[in-house]
Amino acid sequence: MKPRGFTLLEMLVVLALIGVMAGIALPNFSRFLDSFSVRNQWAGVERELADIPYQVFVSGSSFQLDSSSAGKRLTSLPEGWGVEVATPILYRFSGWCEGGRLAVISASGERRNYQLAAPTCSPTVVAG
Repeated sequence: MKPRGFTLLEMLVVLALIGVMAGIALPNFSRFLDSFSVRNQWAGVERELADIPYQVFVSGSSFQLDSSSAGKRLTSLPEGWGVEVATPILYRFSGWCEGGRLAVISASGERRNYQLAAPTCSPTVVAG
């Protein structure tokens, strides 16, 4: 009769290989999750910027976006992030806006400049 199953040595070799592969893969997976989280936060801020005209239209009252009101209007802005608006951006009660530029600064210091083109004010990333 032939013996069935694995020897102890074979099992230990397989477990050692799994451990080495996990040791190599886990740091990369952690970096992937961190970068995914940051990309998701930026996407949330951009989505909310694009949604402001609709929110103003639904409320039925005009709104002026400046550096102080941006933090209140952008509820998905993560902790430690900021918004700089050089000149206030006027959103009319009809949902149309005058356009303008603003910058969003992440907690790590990354800065993205956005151009909000009239009349829909959909955000577009622009250089410096």
